[in-house]
Amino acid sequence: MARLKGPVQFVGSLGGLRSYYDKRIKGYVVATKGGASKELIQNHPAFARTRENMNEFKACGMWASLLRKALASISHLYSGYYFSDIMSLSKKIQNMDDVNPKGYRAIESHRYPHGFFSIKFNRERPLERVCSLRPVITLSDDKKRVTLKVEGLRPYSNIHWPNRYMSFRFSLVALQLADLVWNAADQKYAPAVKDLELLTATTLSDWLPGGVEPVDFTLEASFAEPALQQPGTVVLVALGLEVSPLTYNENSSALPAQGTMGIVECFM
Repeated sequence: MARLKGPVQFVGSLGGLRSYYDKRIKGYVVATKGGASKELIQNHPAFARTRENMNEFKACGMWASLLRKALASISHLYSGYYFSDIMSLSKKIQNMDDVNPKGYRAIESHRYPHGFFSIKFNRERPLERVCSLRPVITLSDDKKRVTLKVEGLRPYSNIHWPNRYMSFRFSLVALQLADLVWNAADQKYAPAVKDLELLTATTLSDWLPGGVEPVDFTLEASFAEPALQQPGTVVLVALGLEVSPLTYNENSSALPAQGTMGIVECFM
């Protein structure tokens, strides 16, 4: 991209070039297709807002990646374009930061904890539509153990799947998610606490029979060390549900299954 100076100026296309008036830099610009150059965007004062937006968008992508990595153990239950929901949530949380200047705003999960429940990891069959019975979820006083308790689950009444199933099971995932903040010393965004996505704890229930008889069960997932010991972290709880057309027995090595999942609790 170049700026036009002198008596020869034009607006429109000429061969492989195009010229237009840019209000931000108050001058005529000649360029090939593709818009402003990387150098111009990175250095020209007129693109200051663009640089701010790019910096914050990068932070949203980093935060979304942390969440996705922490949920990797049940990633086989994702379906559809769920990542846009995570990115949308990250931007909503970022916009709530009224302390840091634009371009350096943090993504602090405690500002909008209920937003996690709106992420549709399976848009066609979201968890809240598939399973109508809400479990009781608690975090122990020592912040090391997440417990999920289900009482009176009637599979054929509370689990709504379009195809007939004979068996089902639940997955309990307890994960820790760090805020993403601007590190002035390093001049880049970074997690408030590193490597929390590696501490995820996952527990699977046994395969249980479908039917009309009520089912009670409890699942626990434990961290090696207490969670929430440092500022800038939350504990999220995700629930996965799988159904199979086959009946489980002790000789079964694995069952073909389909399922869904969602985030169902946030502790701060």
